[in-house]
Amino acid sequence: MPSRLISGALLATLLVPTGAPALAAPAPAAGRAAATTTLTVHAAGCEGCEITAHSALTSDDDDVWQSKEVEVVDGEATFRVPTDRTAGLSLSLTAPWERRLGYVTVVAMRYAGTRPGDTVGYRDARTERRASACWGGTTEQSFDMTIRTRKVRVDGVAPGKVPGTLAWARTTPEWLAPMRRVFNGVMGEQDIDFCEPPAEG
Repeated sequence: MPSRLISGALLATLLVPTGAPALAAPAPAAGRAAATTTLTVHAAGCEGCEITAHSALTSDDDDVWQSKEVEVVDGEATFRVPTDRTAGLSLSLTAPWERRLGYVTVVAMRYAGTRPGDTVGYRDARTERRASACWGGTTEQSFDMTIRTRKVRVDGVAPGKVPGTLAWARTTPEWLAPMRRVFNGVMGEQDIDFCEPPAEG
């Protein structure tokens, strides 16, 4: 699977520029600032959940972007994402009801057999066996994404079932490979998801 375990220390190293002192490079001109996208995640039913956005592509597995955790308040969590990092963006979350999962819940952006624009309900999501965590991205300055979450029983780190989360995009967005195995629709990771780059052209 094209993913790699990223420790907190390594991730911090990846996110902090190294090498030449900061003064060696001139500050970018105001008109040349990197474009950003305001991503608003609508997550009714997941109040108090904490969502983190990640962006990583297999074409450069040393280049990882990650947001701070954002709490869902009044059904929403908002992120400012570099627009060029939206392609290959994935969302992980922790819910208040989760207990000793041994992994972090990931939002399934696309289930096998669905196409962009397809609406996915709980009855369908809970039967799925393959999914992608990778959003295809956007060039827009703002984007709204609705996710659905359900408290479900899953295998935990100890014998027996524990409360976990089924999380998926309500409307299938543009997506990137790879597809990977999920269990009753539930997607989880111990690593950051690395996504295949968008097709050229």
